[in-house]
Amino acid sequence: MKNKFLKPAFYNHISLIFLLILSSCSAQNGLEKAFVNPPESAGAHTWWHWVNGNVTKEGITKDLESFKKVGLSGFQLFDVGLRIPHGGTVFNSKEYHDKVAFAIAEADRLGLEMGINSASGWSSTGGPWIKPKNSMKVLVWSEKEIHKKTTSPIYLELPELNKIQKEFYFYEDIAILAFPKPKNAAYRISNWEAKSLTDLKAKADEFTPTSKKAPKEAIIKLSDVVILTDKMDANGKLNWTPPSDNWTVVRIGYTTTAAKTRPASKGGIGLELDKLSKEAVTIHWEALLDKTTEDAKGSKAYTTILIDSYEVGHQNWTDNFEDAFQEKRGYDLTPRLLCATGRIIESNEYSERVLWDFRKTVADEMYENYFKFFKEKCHENGLKLATEAYGSGSFDAPEVSKLVDIPMTEFWHKDKAKGQRNIWKWTSHISSSAAHLSGRSVVGAEAFTRMKGDWSVHPYNLKIIGDKAFTEGINRYYFHTSAHQPWNDNIKPGMTMSRFGSNIHRNNTWFYKSKPWLDYIARCQFIMQTGTNQADALVMYGDERGFNNFLGKVERLDFDFLEGYKFDVAGIDSLDDLSVGENGEIRVSYEGKLLDTRYRILSLKRDLLMRIESIKKLGKLAQDGAIVIAQKPIRTPGIETNPNATKEFNELVKKYWDSGLIHLPSTYKKSLSAVTPDCKLPLGMEYAHHKIDNSDFYFVSNQCYDANKGTCTFRVTGKQPELWDPETGKISKNLNWKQLKNGTTEVQLDMTSAQSIFVVFQKETKKTRGTFNSPTYKTIQNINGDWNVTFNENFGTNETILFKKLTPWNEHTNEDIKYYSGTATYKTNFEFDTSKKKKSILIDLGQVAVIAEVKLNGKDLGTLWKPPFQIEIKDVLKKGENTLEVKVTNLWPNRLIGDAQYPNFNNSNKTLPSWLMDGTGIPATSKRKTYAAHNHYKADAKLLNSGLMGPVKILTIKK
Repeated sequence: MKNKFLKPAFYNHISLIFLLILSSCSAQNGLEKAFVNPPESAGAHTWWHWVNGNVTKEGITKDLESFKKVGLSGFQLFDVGLRIPHGGTVFNSKEYHDKVAFAIAEADRLGLEMGINSASGWSSTGGPWIKPKNSMKVLVWSEKEIHKKTTSPIYLELPELNKIQKEFYFYEDIAILAFPKPKNAAYRISNWEAKSLTDLKAKADEFTPTSKKAPKEAIIKLSDVVILTDKMDANGKLNWTPPSDNWTVVRIGYTTTAAKTRPASKGGIGLELDKLSKEAVTIHWEALLDKTTEDAKGSKAYTTILIDSYEVGHQNWTDNFEDAFQEKRGYDLTPRLLCATGRIIESNEYSERVLWDFRKTVADEMYENYFKFFKEKCHENGLKLATEAYGSGSFDAPEVSKLVDIPMTEFWHKDKAKGQRNIWKWTSHISSSAAHLSGRSVVGAEAFTRMKGDWSVHPYNLKIIGDKAFTEGINRYYFHTSAHQPWNDNIKPGMTMSRFGSNIHRNNTWFYKSKPWLDYIARCQFIMQTGTNQADALVMYGDERGFNNFLGKVERLDFDFLEGYKFDVAGIDSLDDLSVGENGEIRVSYEGKLLDTRYRILSLKRDLLMRIESIKKLGKLAQDGAIVIAQKPIRTPGIETNPNATKEFNELVKKYWDSGLIHLPSTYKKSLSAVTPDCKLPLGMEYAHHKIDNSDFYFVSNQCYDANKGTCTFRVTGKQPELWDPETGKISKNLNWKQLKNGTTEVQLDMTSAQSIFVVFQKETKKTRGTFNSPTYKTIQNINGDWNVTFNENFGTNETILFKKLTPWNEHTNEDIKYYSGTATYKTNFEFDTSKKKKSILIDLGQVAVIAEVKLNGKDLGTLWKPPFQIEIKDVLKKGENTLEVKVTNLWPNRLIGDAQYPNFNNSNKTLPSWLMDGTGIPATSKRKTYAAHNHYKADAKLLNSGLMGPVKILTIKK
């Protein structure tokens, strides 16, 4: 009986284990299949610039069909002005919206995801419908010295406006303030223009408080400040007599900052909306974005509104700002507005505290009334908000990045990733960390932006900087840019975003050859969007500055990069979402949901000043077992309305710092080094680490244009390492590896030029090592015969050219070849008599500029877009005669330089050539073969190596 009852339970237990194993295997197989053929959601997107009203429906269809053909998953429509004659489609006009509606319908038809920028121009949000009273506002003031015997009547002049502000004749009074003139009336608090945000270009590193004491002769007592607002009539006449000599009267009010949308096109040029006003945001939606929603007519394609990087400066006032200040800070700002003029009220410290409260309130109001309200409006319309939440504005970048649906950054193209500016490292960390702290799966990036869009980039020389972005947490490219091509196909290379961008569009020579590169990107992005990013440390910006919007003028990073470890970056607002889990792990929640994101250390920066509530939260984390690192704060940052605040602050500092519960910054490296490094790599390699369920995915990038190999160590044990190749989709267990006693696994990697690979640990193993002899190849035959080469006659010659030796096109004596740009087809025949009984036979094309498509005996073998230009031919190679065909595509510069030898078209800054607009094409009377909206080249510019240069060889594995 005993066995009878136990037997079913035993089998149920076994069945449950079997089902769990089966489920795990199924999940793994599904992941592998999706890696080989990623879902459309994993594909790259592009910015699609409509340039200065040059838009046609024919061009829209062709552009979007080309996106779909090469594997782009979506685009963000982006109207800009720039220095190209207007094409007739006025922004926000009926014609404009008709074309937007057409674009949305076409995106729907093609299954492309579409977003649109929040206004014309790349910064920021506004237009001609924004009147001065709803525009960005700034404090201005006038001053008058008066005495007891000053002759009546006393008139207070309007504050002086700058030349641009005067165009709008907009000014409103806030208050009239009077005070006894101090003996040292010229003294001002350090960096007061920045700290009061009256310097509209101020950087946050200028907000750091001074410890210097103001001279007594410069101090104004708060009790001496008299508010005279009701003593002045509408004409500026002041009905007041000072009680003693030497008084200063300040008439303080606000005007527009005069910031405009830029670079906007006709119909979109206007004032930037007030970022502290929901009313202004509503006006903008009603004037523009509600119309776009109507254009969409319920389309599934239209999903996103973009707010680009913030480049229109600070504002520091809005209607009734003093009321919001009173509500948030608990005291009256009005008499203390003198601090915004740089004057000292009570003491330097007191004035610094007022200015901190002032900045913090501005930032809070911008968060609530611009970014958060904009997101709410998007959600009401079934849309997401994507934002590059950094720049010259009065807001906290980490906080806003965490708010939006798609946090975005940007990175610019340089030939070497080492040349990347610190500013893009900073924004990449801010934006990607925001996604990790909010549980969002997509981190977007304006990708490969260029100041000089000279057609010189291509997938291979873009790859390293793109892979660098992947290692910094980015997982969706938005290419900068694909300019809309409004003209007929006989106009190439066609429209550009003036001088900017990488020109990733259908008129670029290599665009239709780029699908293998885009497949590579999609495989990388699939893993990174599916998994949870892994980082050991959370670096948090403290209360010190009020907000952190950007790096300073020097662009100095205050991150500590330690080999083998990753970190995220948060704003102080994220303290509310942190808790402590098992073994002192710092856990993250968002909107009440516990996320998979975990950290081992919390380390603060910019924390010289600290609010009492921040100290309490940090102390709680430390008491619960978290490692918390912060410098010992010297005081709270703002005015404290609680009379016991100083005492409470001192007691908390003593409790947490003097006791050693919160550690000092000097312990950071030691504390982090106590944790086993997550990943240690040879010099020149970088990584990102993601977890998908219980599997570890390490993206390892060779950041060198040379081959790179060495030993890599990963903080994983008990699992079989695999190599997942995003270039090919192939998965292999053929590698050398061994487990170490410290719980890590060593893997030998042999990387080709600019190669990246996923090292994956998902399947448990009892093995402790694996060996594999990587194949080395030898040449078994050189292909030295003649090559017949055909070119596109529109940009070269209609003759078949015999190449007895492979040489660059740009060295040819025939100018039609010397200056050729496009694709040329090489054909040759060769005899192969060697045995085919080999494990692998490759063809090696040698040097190629820049992309090669290989066909052998009529069989397409694939497209090669980076070195080594090698491909497997064993299954296609025949004994006897073989026919080899190689299509090689170069870049536009050579043809553009060739055309520069001839007279330019009679271009005008105001009108485009008639043959361009009517579609007839370049006149037969011109020797030029190309037309580009922006010219980057002169006749004496250096030509680029182009074509198939070889040597072409057949390789096989050495025994």
